[in-house]
This record gives sequence, structure tokens and C-alpha cells, in this order.
Amino acid sequence: METVHAAAAALLRRVADGGEISISVLREFAELVLRSDLVEASRQVLEGPPDFVVRRALELASFVLGVRVVDDVEKGKEGTR
Repeated sequence: METVHAAAAALLRRVADGGEISISVLREFAELVLRSDLVEASRQVLEGPPDFVVRRALELASFVLGVRVVDDVEKGKEGTR
């Protein structure tokens, strides 16, 4: 997810700076997001066998909350600078 966050930040900086953004850059960003752990875990819940749906959903929920915790920790670091 760090790579996705970094790519998103770079894309937004580029837009804010008025830089040109090619369609290929936008597509590369979208592909990166689609390959992220969050999307893969979501697919496992949606497409997985019924025997493992609850387990996969719990893993997905843990992952989402873990990402949130990491984001909160990073925001805390920025506040102390």
C-alpha cells in the first residue's frame, strides 16, 4: 500500500504543479491500485469459496483497519515535525 500511497501523492502533486499528465501515467496508476493488497483481499471475499468467506472478510477488515492505523501514525509523525 505504501507504493499506492506514494503514486497517488505524486499524481496529486503533479496536478497541483500544473504538470501534464499523460493517459499512460493515469493508466499505470490505476493498474497499480488494482494490484494492491486491498483489491486482492476484496476479490478473495467476493470470489472465494463459501467455506472461507468469513475468514477472508475478517482478514480484509483487519487489513483496512491496519491501513487506517498506519495512516494515523503517519499523521502523528507529521504533526511533531
